[in-house]
Parts: sequence; structure tokens; C-alpha cells
Amino acid sequence: MEQAGLVRLEEQGSKNNDTIKMVDRALAVLDVLRTERKRLGVNEIAKKCDMSPSTAFRILKTLEANGWVYQCGDDRYITGQKISFVMEKDNLYLALKEVASFVMEKNTAALGQAMNLIVREGAHCYILQQSRTKNLVDYIPPLYSDLPFYACAGGKILLSELPVSLVEQVIGSCEMVPLTQHTITDPDLFWQELRKVAKLGYAFDNKESAENGSCIAVPVRDCEGDIVAALSFSGFVGVADPDNLLPFLPALQEAAGEVSRNLYRCWGR
Repeated sequence: MEQAGLVRLEEQGSKNNDTIKMVDRALAVLDVLRTERKRLGVNEIAKKCDMSPSTAFRILKTLEANGWVYQCGDDRYITGQKISFVMEKDNLYLALKEVASFVMEKNTAALGQAMNLIVREGAHCYILQQSRTKNLVDYIPPLYSDLPFYACAGGKILLSELPVSLVEQVIGSCEMVPLTQHTITDPDLFWQELRKVAKLGYAFDNKESAENGSCIAVPVRDCEGDIVAALSFSGFVGVADPDNLLPFLPALQEAAGEVSRNLYRCWGR
């Protein structure tokens, strides 16, 4: 009996050691991705971690399923949202741009309307990704265009839930120059607009950035519910009442939710 007990203890110790080894290997994979700060393929990771490609592949798939790494469209990997998406915006935007592309193209094809994905850097907003129609002209700014936060629907979304002190810094950091007769240039009126956007969950650009142009935007959120981007249907021309864009709202909200679910594996857990 004593000998059988010792055998069981030895087997348990062996299993524990195996588990620790696998954890060590997983941590080594994460450390390589963290320090390299670029996309790496399975073979590259296996070589750097001194393990077989099959072992590296299994580890990466387990880490990916739990949000620790993210697999890009070229099958290479970067650190995932649990490590770097909050701190490393380059990785977040790389993944966000790629995930959003398919969703945006699908919706543009279905509804015949261009889309923009907008992110914020300080007081500047810019178009990170877009899907264009097949029309000769679709009336939207080029990809990576810098947009004034106070005169675009995406900018309103991105500021709508920030702490008051941070929004005050953003507003105070630049002159709110009128782009059209409808541009909001009064900080107090802009604050009213932000409170309205926060309450409704969507925002309009009602001829504020371009004469006779309109768009509607909604937030893209991370798995904690924080806004990381704004998604819009853009390039509407000659819209008399911005409420006429509300029929596009359900599809826009669904698209934003799909981007979030595809990007953040922890969504809904």
C-alpha cells in the first residue's frame, strides 16, 4: 500500500512538473511577442523559444482563445488585448483596422454607403480604416485624414464618455475653427452636444465638416465597455434632417458590435 501511494505521488509530481513546463513555455512565447513588438509567425516564435513548431502552435492557439495573443490576417501573431491593447495602441490599431475591414466592406456592399472607422490621438481624430462604394465619387475624406474632433460625428463619439477634465484639456488645446456655417465652435454648445451623444449612443455630423454633407457614428467598445473607436456611415449628401439617417443606425450598431466581438475574445465572458 505504501509503495502504491509513493507511485501515485511520483505520478502527481511528474504531472505537476509537466504543467509547470508548459506554463513556462507559454510565458516564453508571450515574452518573445512582448519584447519583439512586431508580428511573428509560428516558426519564428518556435525558434526563438527553442521549441517545436507544433508545440508553439498549440500554445499560441490556447493563448489566442483566451485573449492573450491575436492572430493577424497573415497568420502571424502579436500580443493580445489582455497584455497590450490598452497600453500599446500600435497593436490595438493594427488589429482593429484588420478586424473592421471585413465588417465594413460587407456593410458597404449591402447598404451602398461608405464607412469610416475613426480613432483619437490627443486632440486629433483620424480615419484608421474605411470602405468605399463603387460610385465614381463617394464624398468621404481619404484614409488617414485628420478630422477636427468638434466637427465630425466620430470625434463626438470618442469624446462623449471621457472624464470631464480630459475633455476640457482637449477642447482647450485647439481653436474650434468654423468649417461651415453649421460647425459648433462654442465650447459650451459643444459640451451640450457631447452630453446628448452620451445619452443617445450615437452622433451626427450635420453639415458641420463639409457643406451639404452628413454622417452618423456609433462607438466601438472594448470588453470593459470603454470606447476605443467610432464607426460611421459617411458621405451622405443633401440630407435635410439628420434624423433621416436613423434607419442606418441598427446596421451601424450591429457592425460596431461585430467588430468588438471579433477583436476582444473576452467579450461576453
